[in-house]
Amino acid sequence: MVSTFGWIEANATAGDTGTPTNLNLGSTNARDLAPSTYPIAAGSYSYSKWVRGYWSGAFTRVDNIKFWMSNSGTGYVSGEALLCSASTGSYAGTSTYVTPTNGLDAQADHAMTTAEPARNVGVNGSLATSLTTSGFSDFIIVQASITAAAAAGAVQQKTFTIQWDEI
Repeated sequence: MVSTFGWIEANATAGDTGTPTNLNLGSTNARDLAPSTYPIAAGSYSYSKWVRGYWSGAFTRVDNIKFWMSNSGTGYVSGEALLCSASTGSYAGTSTYVTPTNGLDAQADHAMTTAEPARNVGVNGSLATSLTTSGFSDFIIVQASITAAAAAGAVQQKTFTIQWDEI
């Protein structure tokens, strides 16, 4: 038995089932945006990205879902930070959609985890819930914060990893 996984990015509504080819952050609420076209101004935030995993196929259970930044390129540039709803300390995930914002997103209130965490992405608002049929994880909200002291120019590409156990 093997599940099929896909990313879903919600931009307009919770029912938006668009499949992104990247999770680029920028100054517009769009899927697959070009950061050079929609740069994030110093002293502001990117629009938050509301993504979630979708599993389908023949499987018994998907659980122990983890999300983290597995490669920071050459690290953060001065004044850059990534925020996320998936943390290692407390569960702040949600299955309730809120329109992405370019102000501080209250859901993305943790520093991005940079090492494989314990389970930090839930299903139906709980870390204790597993998928037993085709369905979605809770939303993972990611947002960039760029301070006023940040130098002009591009940041390094980051790599995000999602991992799960499947039976």
